[in-house]
Amino acid sequence: MSYPVREKSCGAVVYRRENDQIQTLIIRHNQGHWGFPKGHIENAENEMETALREVEEETGFMTSLDPGFREETHYSPKSGVQKEVVYFLATPVSGSEHPDHSEISEVKWVGIMDAQAILTYENDAAMLRKAYRYIKENLTEDNQ
Repeated sequence: MSYPVREKSCGAVVYRRENDQIQTLIIRHNQGHWGFPKGHIENAENEMETALREVEEETGFMTSLDPGFREETHYSPKSGVQKEVVYFLATPVSGSEHPDHSEISEVKWVGIMDAQAILTYENDAAMLRKAYRYIKENLTEDNQ
C-alpha cells in the first residue's frame, strides 16, 4: 500500500484599502491560473516566515501578517499527492508589483468581488470570503 505524498505550503491573502474599497492582490501563474502567493516551506522556516518570503518573492511586496487570521485548505493537486496550504492575512508595508517571472506572469490589485470572479479555484475563492469576513468583523478603519 502506498501512502500519499504530503506537501505543505504557506502564503497570504494580501489586501489594502483603496478609495474606500478593499482590494486584494492576486497572481497569475505562468500556467495560467489565478490565485494567491504561496509556496513550500524551506529549511527551518515557520509558517509565517514562509508566507512572508513567498509573498515578497512572487509579488515584490514586503508585508505584515495579521496573527489573528490563519486558515488552512487541503486538496489533491495530482494523483497520490495531498497538499495543505496555510494562509495568513497580510497588508503591504513596502515594495511594488514585481512578479517573479520564473513562476508568475502577472500581479494585480482587484476589488473583492472582481477577485471572486477571476480566481481559478473555488478553494481560493472560499479563502478570500473567509479573509473578507475577518476584515469586516475585526478590522475597522480606525485600526488600519
